[in-house]
Amino acid sequence: MKAELYQFIVQQIKDKIKYLNGLIDDLRASNNDTKSSMGDKYETSREMMQQEITRIQNQLNEALIQQEIFSKIKIAENKTIGLGCYVETTMGNFCMACSFGEIIFENKKIFVLSTQTPLAKILIGKSKKILSK
Repeated sequence: MKAELYQFIVQQIKDKIKYLNGLIDDLRASNNDTKSSMGDKYETSREMMQQEITRIQNQLNEALIQQEIFSKIKIAENKTIGLGCYVETTMGNFCMACSFGEIIFENKKIFVLSTQTPLAKILIGKSKKILSK
């Protein structure tokens, strides 16, 4: 299941990157359409659009970082929890990789967490067998 889960998450990240790039392209096209001879009347709306583009670019940069993190993960069986591990606990199902959030995979709710989150810091280094009891 681990390989399929990682392929699913990688595809989710790719879809997010494609979606964000599309949004940026659409906003830039809209921004160019508002450039007319009407003077400063539309300056505020163009600035607001530019701020929105900047916000989406920040999200895109985060998604690219997530993609890079996943490209470095080696799919292997680990005895202790660390980067790249999938863990099932009584608290929920977790994938230790990057801050991607909640996904649904094979009818399971899985939280994709950064290894820097407080919960991940608690789990890292623990034995998987202890958690699965």
